[in-house]
Amino acid sequence: MDIGQIIKKRREELGISQEELAQKAGYKSRSSINKIEVDGRGLPQAKIEAIAKALRTTPSFLMGWEDNTSSPLEYVNSSFGTEAGEILESFNCLNEKGQKEALKRVKEMVHIPEYRKEQELIKIPDTRDRSYLIPVAAHERTDIEVTDEMRYHDDAFFDE
Repeated sequence: MDIGQIIKKRREELGISQEELAQKAGYKSRSSINKIEVDGRGLPQAKIEAIAKALRTTPSFLMGWEDNTSSPLEYVNSSFGTEAGEILESFNCLNEKGQKEALKRVKEMVHIPEYRKEQELIKIPDTRDRSYLIPVAAHERTDIEVTDEMRYHDDAFFDE
């Protein structure tokens, strides 16, 4: 199967018209998509990625290098749910300013208890209990002779 046939088959699987695909991939008319599907003509290398994105697959699949149609979006949907995929698709429609604002709002929502998932509480150590500061293993220096005064100084330093 050549690239034109693969594109046509994938487009039909998704129920997308040639007009829709042309618009999503940045072409002016459906005739460009028709030419590509008929014999692969008029498909510059730079447009393969745009068409793959519009068909929710990878350029490798369109080129016939892999059999798997799964796209990064399908991976997100299967891993995190379709809502995550919808968020990414919407996010991708925003310009840079909009993306920054969307990210800011999501970060704000994470701090609102009403919107957070139930999570296991993290145990915070008692600040009066300093046992967590005790080294697991410590060795006295062997390259010099350590005096009692040096030991006292080190102990005083760690006790502060």
